[in-house]
Amino acid sequence: MQALRGQRSGFTLIEILVAAAIVLLLAGMVVPVFDGAVADAEAASTRQILERARTAVNFYAFQHEEQLPGENGGNWSEQRLIDQLRLATDEDGDTAAPGTAGYPYGPYLTDDLGTNPFNDLDTIMVLAPGQNMFGPDDSTGWVFFAETGDFRANSSGTDPQGDPIWDL
Repeated sequence: MQALRGQRSGFTLIEILVAAAIVLLLAGMVVPVFDGAVADAEAASTRQILERARTAVNFYAFQHEEQLPGENGGNWSEQRLIDQLRLATDEDGDTAAPGTAGYPYGPYLTDDLGTNPFNDLDTIMVLAPGQNMFGPDDSTGWVFFAETGDFRANSSGTDPQGDPIWDL
């Protein structure tokens, strides 16, 4: 059908403004829910990574007479920690490719830990026995306390429940 002469087809400015207001109202209700879901996922991912790291460290210590990974002749390093968790080891903690004869232990991790979801860093600060750190400084993704075997996320923020990421 043809529009009657003098009648216009289309939307009025008021109709467009009402539709835009409804869209903005709905978006305003959805965005906070989405933000909360992202924060929950970051916290869950951090907990999962920490659980993997802590399990690997504990299993290494169990198989190496309570010696913690990361030490090489009195020196502690991130690379030594990673090698001892990702490669095969012997009773002294020396490393070799998995399947190498004489290196019956490990690997305890099959891949890298990944990045800390709260600061996007994947490095590990290894604190040798006697070194202390009383809270996060966000300079690395993770912190490993060689004296106790404690593994933490080096993040100063809080999770959605308000708990410090450092204490996860």
